[in-house]
Amino acid sequence: MVALGEWVTTNWFSLLQSLGIIFGLFFTATAIRRDTVARRASDLLSLSERHQELWSELYRRPEFRRIRSKEVDLLAEPVTAAEEEFLKLVFVHFHVGWLVAQRGALVPMEAVTKDVRTFFSLPIPKTVWRAVRDGADPKFVEFVEAQVK
Repeated sequence: MVALGEWVTTNWFSLLQSLGIIFGLFFTATAIRRDTVARRASDLLSLSERHQELWSELYRRPEFRRIRSKEVDLLAEPVTAAEEEFLKLVFVHFHVGWLVAQRGALVPMEAVTKDVRTFFSLPIPKTVWRAVRDGADPKFVEFVEAQVK
């Protein structure tokens, strides 16, 4: 016990510095964790906002009424330019959701898979997807194609 007391007396400044560094690292890690949680919440709100804007546009504009329809005669009424442009935005949104889900953040991959399977199997989205998929991320194309067999 005397040896410990002597050591502390001799090395008190080094001990104090070491404790300061350890507690500094602990508080930094805590701050980073809080910041990460806050950023994830902010990202989720932003993604959710964009999701709501996009899908509300689908319901707000009557010219997009056919997009979610399972029964569409594309020979009698081909895909319009407005539908195609809107769907390109939807595809980008799906791609972002897929990227986020791949990183294990915010969006579960099961939800993205289910949404892709449902949406991309509809006649108009499927038709537009086939026309634009060559310009998309090859891994995302592979993912979509695996869901819509």
